[in-house]
Amino acid sequence: MSANSTSEESKGLRRFRAGATVGLVGGITGLVIPVAANLLAHLDPTTGLPTGSLLGEITALLVVAGTILLAISFIFYRYGFSALREFDRWFLAASVLCNIGSLGLVLIVISVALAVLSGPDLVQCIQGAPSHTLTCLDAVQPFAGPAVVAGFWLAWVGGLGIVVGLALGARRYEDMRLVGGAATYGVLLLVLIDPFVALLFPIGGWQYPLLTIPVLALIAPIYVYAGSHRSLGRPIPGATMPLRDARASPREVGSAP
Repeated sequence: MSANSTSEESKGLRRFRAGATVGLVGGITGLVIPVAANLLAHLDPTTGLPTGSLLGEITALLVVAGTILLAISFIFYRYGFSALREFDRWFLAASVLCNIGSLGLVLIVISVALAVLSGPDLVQCIQGAPSHTLTCLDAVQPFAGPAVVAGFWLAWVGGLGIVVGLALGARRYEDMRLVGGAATYGVLLLVLIDPFVALLFPIGGWQYPLLTIPVLALIAPIYVYAGSHRSLGRPIPGATMPLRDARASPREVGSAP
């Protein structure tokens, strides 16, 4: 294996690890904290947590911040898959899907931010009828609801790119942690469909899968970080040193066949 190829392998795995780290922080910020805070405030109002419109505003800000971090995570994964595309052309497909997901998350951020900044009506509307969130968005900001719907499905496609890319990485590096990360992200994508569809067509029971989302959002990036870190610490077939020690100098790269 050439020095240049080894360097690309190392670069790809480091970007996997960076994407997992940012994704973990984004999941905690945009999913775990908002869901936990709202559940606690609903189940036990004596917890001392903010309530009413203040809780709604804080939740909206956390969701926007978490979505921005998730978009950055998509970018890291995208560059990681791009670095490995010479080893398997399907990494390029995963990279393209991640680009689509990033666009979707940016669309969500812009739509929600504009709606929140338009005044307190959005928070009051959502608190009165959480299942009518998309209708509330449309009421305070024209086309915000359809934009969020489009953004969600674009982001969902991007998540599918992460699943594909991590599955390819797991096969290449023979690491079960990466398999676990890809599988958990896949389950997370499936679970996300039910609560979101419930916003379009109100149905009962959507809150139950919602409770699993924070757990999955924590487990998936932890798996990916652990798998990437382990793969960096051991050589792959054809390499003579662990990938984390691989540094291709300009002279090595220029002389590589």
